[in-house]
Amino acid sequence: MKPVLAPGEPPDAHAAVFAAFPVLATERLVLRRLTPADAPALFGIFSDPELIRFWSSPAYTTVEDAHDLVRRIDDNFERRAGMDWGVTLRGDGRVIGKCAFHRWLPDHRRAEIGYAIARPMWRQGLATEAVRALLDFGFAAMGLHSVEAQVDPGNAGSIRTLERLGFVREGHLRENYFMHGVFNDTLVYSLLRRAYRPAP
Repeated sequence: MKPVLAPGEPPDAHAAVFAAFPVLATERLVLRRLTPADAPALFGIFSDPELIRFWSSPAYTTVEDAHDLVRRIDDNFERRAGMDWGVTLRGDGRVIGKCAFHRWLPDHRRAEIGYAIARPMWRQGLATEAVRALLDFGFAAMGLHSVEAQVDPGNAGSIRTLERLGFVREGHLRENYFMHGVFNDTLVYSLLRRAYRPAP
């Protein structure tokens, strides 16, 4: 993918990234914009207590929670504050997860990545495939210099995904998130553009 932005370009150049919502395709996945029609699938994902165990918000209790999520995602995109993709299997438009760039700081060419895949689809390498698509897009089209990720120390699957993609552990923040009634630690990972190795 040819970079849209050259190093040193002003932040206004990032308007090109938001001209239209980018659809990203991999061997098994299509990452696309979420719509209100995806709310029931999102509710199924984010009402799962096992998945939410390592998520930074409570489990959804109604499908309206998922509609609120879609509205927030749309607002972030319109404000050029970040991008969330729905993760779907090729040939099946049903959403099985989501992934995002958020906390994007164009001046510093830095963004944070987040992702979640529905529990029935775990252990198939789909999170790695989806995140790799975002990294390809982020480093080439968004002109990112670094990508960061925060993960619960107990989330072994997510840690494996990050390390498989070349992320390096940079720090351990103690009890910095209050989730599910307790304070939780966070591991901080990062990946520099020069260290990233796209899939062949």
